Amino acid sequence: MKILIKITFLFVFVLSLNISFAQNFSLNQLLDSALQNNYLLQSNKLNTNIKQTEIDKLKINYLPIVGASASFSYWNFLLPNKERLLGDNKTDFYNDITVYQTIYDFGQTKAEQAKIEQEILLNDEIQRQIRLTVIYGVANAYFSALSSEMEILAHQNSLEQLKNHLQYSQNLFDIGKVSSIDILKINVQISVEEKNLQKAQNDFLAQKIKLQNLCYLTNVDSLKIKNSAQTLFNQFENQLFISDTIYNNVIENHPLILVNNIKIDIEEKQQEIYKRQNRPELFGYGISNWEHGYLPFADNFNFNVGIGIRYTIPYWGGSGYRYNITKSNYVIEQLGVEKNQSFLEIKSEIDLVLNDIESIKQDIENQKKIIELATETINNASVKYQAGQGTIIDILDAQTILTDATIAYNKATILFLQSLVKLHYLSANEDYPF
Repeated sequence: MKILIKITFLFVFVLSLNISFAQNFSLNQLLDSALQNNYLLQSNKLNTNIKQTEIDKLKINYLPIVGASASFSYWNFLLPNKERLLGDNKTDFYNDITVYQTIYDFGQTKAEQAKIEQEILLNDEIQRQIRLTVIYGVANAYFSALSSEMEILAHQNSLEQLKNHLQYSQNLFDIGKVSSIDILKINVQISVEEKNLQKAQNDFLAQKIKLQNLCYLTNVDSLKIKNSAQTLFNQFENQLFISDTIYNNVIENHPLILVNNIKIDIEEKQQEIYKRQNRPELFGYGISNWEHGYLPFADNFNFNVGIGIRYTIPYWGGSGYRYNITKSNYVIEQLGVEKNQSFLEIKSEIDLVLNDIESIKQDIENQKKIIELATETINNASVKYQAGQGTIIDILDAQTILTDATIAYNKATILFLQSLVKLHYLSANEDYPF
């Protein structure tokens, strides 16, 4: 029994470890969760099923339409023609069956199906755009959270260094080499860093909440994210981008461009439907009936079968389709203008991102130099201070510069990766960014 209890506790402990591990998410895991649970994607997929149902409905256009009716009536007196059918009975039972069959609709059903198929393609592109937007939003939020987390680490490291400086100053104060002013100045700087740390922690919590909501992880008590920022930066910092290649990919593959192309195709298919509003329709029909004064029916059975053609003359009241085609041509022209404008806006965004990437890379190099110089300054100032030849202000100033430069470097690294994510989004790449 004791062994069973131990095994049970061990099992629960292992499960708790697995749960804790499961809460440590990579970027791709977060993207998986967001895409699998996004209600817009789920709703949009149903639109395809709706359109497919419309296509299935069109298939019955060539099936016969069968109708039936039955009636019972009583005559006060019988007319001669009714006497031939009913005899002396004044009760009248009547039943008929009608059949209507479209033989050929001259392409009407085919044109309507072609339009719906284009609408399905349109829905697919809308779904692609939703997917791209979700990926961009989650990846951007992920790196924003990492930026806040890295700022926390920078402030924590600064606090640790300041506390070390405080210990040095306290030791020097105890032997009478420095005044209490130095200790006071360090404590003031520590208070400032603690305030900055608290602000960064609050910001990190807000970013985590946003990320959890985007990924539908609201039931996770403590979300932990894997920090791959530096690894990704080292991997992609020297990547070259050819703007013309990106532009061509946008023209050929971006949903906003393809949506306009498909809308134009839909309007052209709609024009085909308009033109067929005055089409001839070849059909067949059949009518059969029984009528007698009592049930079951006797020999009063009759039927009528035939074929016919229906045609609306395309003039006067039948010329309305021409106005619809004129309107449709304006819509096509409007869609062409919108497509060109969409490309210009995307191109402008791409140019800005490419420029930002180069600026950020330069900023990263500058922050590296500042970090190196600030670190060297702290080391030299600390040696002089401990020897009684320098001031605590030199150390504190250098420490502030080092902390600010470290935070700026980390933020620049994150901005670089966020710029790559945005470029990935603008170029309509459906794969995960990294």
